[in-house]
Amino acid sequence: MPLISPPALLQAYLSQNPPLRPSNRAPSDTRPINLNVGSLTHCNGSSLVKVGESTIVCGIRAEILPVSEIPHYRASESARQDADNQDEEDEENYEAVTLNNLLVPNLELSTNSHPSFPANVAPSTTAQSLSQRILSFLHSSRLVRMSDLEIRHSSDASNLTALDPDDPAYIEPERDVLKAYWVLYIDCVALSYGGEGSMFDTAVMAVTAALRDVRLPSARWDEDWKIVLCDADFAKARRLSLRGLPCPLSFGVFVPDPKLQLGVDAQVNGAVSGKSKKEMAATVLVDIDAFEDDVCEEKGNVVVDCSGNKSRVLRIEKVGGHGRLGVDGMKEVTRRAETRWTEWNRVLEAALRSAG
Repeated sequence: MPLISPPALLQAYLSQNPPLRPSNRAPSDTRPINLNVGSLTHCNGSSLVKVGESTIVCGIRAEILPVSEIPHYRASESARQDADNQDEEDEENYEAVTLNNLLVPNLELSTNSHPSFPANVAPSTTAQSLSQRILSFLHSSRLVRMSDLEIRHSSDASNLTALDPDDPAYIEPERDVLKAYWVLYIDCVALSYGGEGSMFDTAVMAVTAALRDVRLPSARWDEDWKIVLCDADFAKARRLSLRGLPCPLSFGVFVPDPKLQLGVDAQVNGAVSGKSKKEMAATVLVDIDAFEDDVCEEKGNVVVDCSGNKSRVLRIEKVGGHGRLGVDGMKEVTRRAETRWTEWNRVLEAALRSAG
């Protein structure tokens, strides 16, 4: 039985009329999203997302970082603002998130996810690359607000009036002081691996859903003990007020091999005389799986946010290839990403409602 190479197989599928992929999807079709939130009870927030062959479980654990433990810490003004101005935090306020590493994502590709990831070895290059891409996505999108991670202490105004400013031993008390930060450790474990492009999409969705599920306990600074105390009452815990709802969409550009086109046309279109009836153009595939990820040389990812009745492109990645995807192609991918956002928003809201 003759063997067929992966590019030739994909080219044969896309040469059909209408073109179909080996997964029986059209080039512009995406796979359904399966989501569950709040399944890990020992975390502050968790989620499980399955897209095609990619399955990722994400758990977020919140830890307290006192400012006294931050080297060379310099006090700054509060990032807490009115609700109307929350989306206008300047870059200086958000710098603490990056400088103090308040968001710590990590993706582990488990041994059972794919044969390429053996046990008892150092993290693979793919795992480290995906972890760094998730961190870059969190910082570039500013999904987590700086004000949600601050633990501040405000002095009682009634006690301030009882102090005598004329007393030589008088020290002016600080009315609103930043005492600590919340650090979010975002741990993702891949239960099944479906290609690097699909894994990034699934990981971003899992992280976003877990952040929507996070509940931080009510925390206050105790002047006597000089520590941060947390309230054990779960009813007083608060959720994060995330900035928008990002949605990723991976894509790949498949460029047919002219040498293979003659054979494909002869079988599919009945071409004769050693010439192709019609040269097959490059095809853009969205939501690529592991098979297509290996075949496509030019691939990338688009992250959009359509919340608030306004469409925004938060991030664009593209690597490899020979620039076959032009401006019109990127616009079409962005439109597909906006459609994907609508589906992602519907699935996420339904999962959050069912979880309570």
